Amino acid sequence: MFSGSILFVGVLFLLNNADIEVVMFWSFIAGNIIYYAVGIVMAFILKDNRAFCKYICPITVFLKTASYFSLLRVKADSKKCISCEKCKRVCPMNVDILDSKRSRENGTECILCMECVKSCPKGAVYF
Repeated sequence: MFSGSILFVGVLFLLNNADIEVVMFWSFIAGNIIYYAVGIVMAFILKDNRAFCKYICPITVFLKTASYFSLLRVKADSKKCISCEKCKRVCPMNVDILDSKRSRENGTECILCMECVKSCPKGAVYF
């Protein structure tokens, strides 16, 4: 999507169109409508309310990679944990907080909402 947009703008400049501002404006409007329509359709098809963020948004490419090296992470103390799994139930992103490895499933999906930290009855989940 991003590459196609860059290519489209490049072609517009190479054609040296006199009404480039009008073409760019309507392209912007049409592009946004298509962009969000595809995101909404994907959310319904994949039954994932963040399908747009995961599969379409170009920023995800950078954020997902950076999240592996993030210093700000929710962690769990396995010694304090009583395995009630309340942290898993309240997590809106279905992140398994109890798995402390950087390669954990959905580990890059954490949005740092701190619901898991608030819900832990023993204080085993911390930031």
